[in-house]
Amino acid sequence: MAKAINWPAEFRDEILAEDTESIFCAFRLGTLYYEGGYWTPGEEVDIRCNHLKIRRAVVEGDLQRCRVGDLSPDLLARQKGRLQSIPAVIAFLTETYDRPVDENTELTVVCYRNLPVVPENVESEPDPTGRHF
Repeated sequence: MAKAINWPAEFRDEILAEDTESIFCAFRLGTLYYEGGYWTPGEEVDIRCNHLKIRRAVVEGDLQRCRVGDLSPDLLARQKGRLQSIPAVIAFLTETYDRPVDENTELTVVCYRNLPVVPENVESEPDPTGRHF
């Protein structure tokens, strides 16, 4: 399985609509990804929503390590639409990871550029009725 950047299902439509020119970023709690150099510049990764592959992307630059309160306006602008403020990031990470997050919480930041969407490679949830279309 390829390395991936996984997002909650709520961001699926937004990610599918993102362009291939802009640089986006994801925040991950802690520094484990940073310390281990998990993602490397130029590496192709899956972008997933709810663990389903929806497109590929290329990691841009080195991983960054910072506190939530130190996130720059540039990094926040590269985030998903509803996550472009520090209070929104704190609420999202607290909910997603089910642990307390504040401005002093350390993060790993990975930046990436989307590759074009390949419709036949976009995975979707199985139909709960079992019908096939």
